[in-house]
Amino acid sequence: MATATRSSYDRLLEEHCEVHFGCSGFWDRESMAALLDQLNQTTLPLVKARKPIYAAGDFTDFVPQDRETADLIQRHLHGAMEFGLKRVAIVGASALMKIQYTRLSKGLDVDFFQTQSEALQWLRANR
Repeated sequence: MATATRSSYDRLLEEHCEVHFGCSGFWDRESMAALLDQLNQTTLPLVKARKPIYAAGDFTDFVPQDRETADLIQRHLHGAMEFGLKRVAIVGASALMKIQYTRLSKGLDVDFFQTQSEALQWLRANR
């Protein structure tokens, strides 16, 4: 069940050109900006090496965000595409979260999965 409590994690799997992240809860603009800055720092080695970026996100407890926060996410996704973001696999998103993220990520190759193994199989296919 989704929660309003914010939490997040991220880690880089440089050998796969992947950033794995998760976030939960409801975020305000300032806290989301900090999270997105952290994701930028995590992916910096790939950007500096001019490698493609593939992302795997866990949205099991992430809830749809307000318009201001969602707009920030959308700008970040489109900016990340300019720095090499190729594909995003999302695990565990609710139906409403899928609708919002699909709208925010328009133009990016995104898909939704029930398990991490399915997400990684898709993320790593046809590279």
